Amino acid sequence: MNYWRAGGIKTVGKLTDIIDNSILNTFKTVINSLIPDHNQQQAGIAAVAIGGYGRRELTAYSDVDLMILSENRDEYSGKIAEALFYYLWDIGMNISHSFRTLEECLEDAMKDITIRTSLMESRFIAGDKALFEKYRTDIYQKIVFRNKNSFISEIMQEADKRHKKSGGSAYLLEPDIKEGKGSLRDIHTVRWLAKAAFRIGEKEDLSRILTKKDYIHLLKAHDFLLRTRLCLHSISKRRNDILSFELHETVAEMMSLKSTKRHHAAEILLRLYYKKADFVFQALSRVMHLCRATYINIEPDFSVKKLSSNFSLSKNEIIVRNHEILKNTDNILEAFYHYSITGKSFSHQLKSAIINKAIFIDRKKPLSKNAINFFMKVLEGSRVYDTLRQMHDTGVLDRFIPEFGSLRHLVIYEPYHKYTVDEHTLISIKNLETLKNTKNEKMQYFKDIFKSIEHDVLFFALLLHDIGKGIKPSINKRHEETGYKAIKNILERFGLPVSHRHRIEFLVKNHSILSKLALTRDSDAPETIMNLCEIVENEENLKYLFIMTYADMTAVNPHFWTEWKAYLFYALMKKANNHMRGILQKKFNISVPEINRFLESMPERYLISNTFDEIKSDSAMAMQIKDKKVSFFIKERVDGTAEIIIATSDMLGLFARIVRVLSSSGLNILRARLYTSKEGFVIDKILISNWRDLWWEGFEDELKDYLRRGIFEDLKGQAKYEDLCSKTNAAKSSNPVMRFRRFEHFIEIENETSPWLSILEITSPDRLGLLYEISSQLYRNNVDIISAIINTEDGVAQDVFYLQCEGTKLNAETTLKVLNSIYSVIYSCG
Repeated sequence: MNYWRAGGIKTVGKLTDIIDNSILNTFKTVINSLIPDHNQQQAGIAAVAIGGYGRRELTAYSDVDLMILSENRDEYSGKIAEALFYYLWDIGMNISHSFRTLEECLEDAMKDITIRTSLMESRFIAGDKALFEKYRTDIYQKIVFRNKNSFISEIMQEADKRHKKSGGSAYLLEPDIKEGKGSLRDIHTVRWLAKAAFRIGEKEDLSRILTKKDYIHLLKAHDFLLRTRLCLHSISKRRNDILSFELHETVAEMMSLKSTKRHHAAEILLRLYYKKADFVFQALSRVMHLCRATYINIEPDFSVKKLSSNFSLSKNEIIVRNHEILKNTDNILEAFYHYSITGKSFSHQLKSAIINKAIFIDRKKPLSKNAINFFMKVLEGSRVYDTLRQMHDTGVLDRFIPEFGSLRHLVIYEPYHKYTVDEHTLISIKNLETLKNTKNEKMQYFKDIFKSIEHDVLFFALLLHDIGKGIKPSINKRHEETGYKAIKNILERFGLPVSHRHRIEFLVKNHSILSKLALTRDSDAPETIMNLCEIVENEENLKYLFIMTYADMTAVNPHFWTEWKAYLFYALMKKANNHMRGILQKKFNISVPEINRFLESMPERYLISNTFDEIKSDSAMAMQIKDKKVSFFIKERVDGTAEIIIATSDMLGLFARIVRVLSSSGLNILRARLYTSKEGFVIDKILISNWRDLWWEGFEDELKDYLRRGIFEDLKGQAKYEDLCSKTNAAKSSNPVMRFRRFEHFIEIENETSPWLSILEITSPDRLGLLYEISSQLYRNNVDIISAIINTEDGVAQDVFYLQCEGTKLNAETTLKVLNSIYSVIYSCG
């Protein structure tokens, strides 16, 4: 059935009617079979729809919340209920059932808020109508109004908890349309509060507590969310309320949304969702505000405190003397300045007036000094995130800085990112502000650096760091470069000091460089450290970049930032600082000739990236190669990872063989550092992420033996492993969800950074055997892997290989061959 094309509310109503008729007929059949010729209207038992079924919001895969209401709990009513439920289950209906007497309805409701709100949606289906009317006139009233103040408070607390649990934001790229912020559950919460707090009945509209315009917006949002849910259930063939990446395009198509020159249909779908979610959450906020003012505040403050000639504090809220003064941009910015320094909220009237008057902010008119001063004081204050959030929600920020307005609800599919661009930006500011007061000892270093820099400069840079994503870039231009050009006009409008302008420009242009070098380059390599130092120019810039990277990375998604990443950024920063201070390498007083000879044969970056104890251990392993051909050492780390160190004679394709063995053993390679000596041996250090998950007694010895055979022999297990890869790839190609890509593949060979190395960078959806296939292709093209950075997270492989061919960087012909072969590997699954 394509009912959703007619509208969400209408469609769920029709589906509910179908279920109503089925239950009504079933009820008649059961009653007549158990008690022939019995008058159902006087049976002392009734079928009642509750919850989503009671609201008439059923989809094809919804649970049918059915309650059997009985005057008494006896054998007669029990048999009827049991027979009815079994009959409905037998015909395939998803029944979420309950059996209660009148008294039990009230008892259960008072114990559990979920049951209480579910019973607030009760609707008669069949049976004894007089019994149901008794329930409505007596029990229902107690369910809704008993201990009203605490009940209203509990409803609001549950809403806050639910928002936090679902991500704390309405602007997720994979929103939960039923339980998330601005979702269907928020509409239900509005109705519950309206009933309990303001006695607004089932058939009444909300005009007593919402404006007519807001109520119409809420109805349209409700219809849209129901349509979206119907599409999700229809596509998934099950109850599914997450608008996940792989479903965006199909849902958009089902809802008849078409792509335009500017926006893809899937992006239009999400933008519509965010707009509707905004209306829903604003309505909920309004109703919750009225409830708090009426039922929660025990001792309201009726005093009035003057803040300025325009604004005052009344009842702990900021009010304005005259709404008409908000037609002046200076006065609007002054309102947000008071919001920032007082820690108080706007009154509902003031917030509504700001929303209505934001249009008077002329985007083409030069900013006044007063407006700029108020804005900069906000960035210097202790409530930066909350104030900017309010400015964005009211539409003021979008007009004050139009370039930021282009980011509103902007959807860009990037690896790991879970938020719209504007939401990501605001969360990065929130996380940075939280750093001020953190008590986490592991974050103390970050906190100390943050204290030592100018906060307003960094907050301004963060606010602007992604505006390039809202501007259509030129061919081959990154968003950092596009944003860098755009902010020059913004900074000129704000008239900031030259030193501040230069620093903000530097941060916007280079805000992703530290994460790129730490996560996709060999951070121990001298060229990486020198590259970073050349970009930042001085230690002060490096400090700003370090803290900005923290804020940016923590706002990608709630789980992206890890202790391991923190260590990588910290380690790279320290090495860059040492380099800028003239400390290129640690000086060891080594008196052992063998170790000195070992160091002389190793590349310079080896000395920079290893401690004296590690050098001694590696030197001993290198000396064992003559006797053992290959030497192994496995070092477990406190974070659950393990580093496998292999010393052996260099040979073409060595890394591919090692990868094959480790991968076929179930080990996940997180990072690899490969060092080739002048004397023809290699030290390979490979970090394994899941060592502790797989380790068992004897595993280490077995793995070493397996590695030794894998390096020097043609393992019989190779064919089996490659068969496994091909089966996995076939499964992926047949699965429409796995074929979906959130981002484009990226493959590049860069020959400019190093005079003797070529850098191959790959971003691709990960799959079993991918790293082995890539390294095998390099071997087939006679290319040697000197070093590698392996990053696999959230189903995305981001790998970087430092390559040589015959002792130098790749020439044009070899580069083309390697690119073609890697393309064939990456796209063989796509």
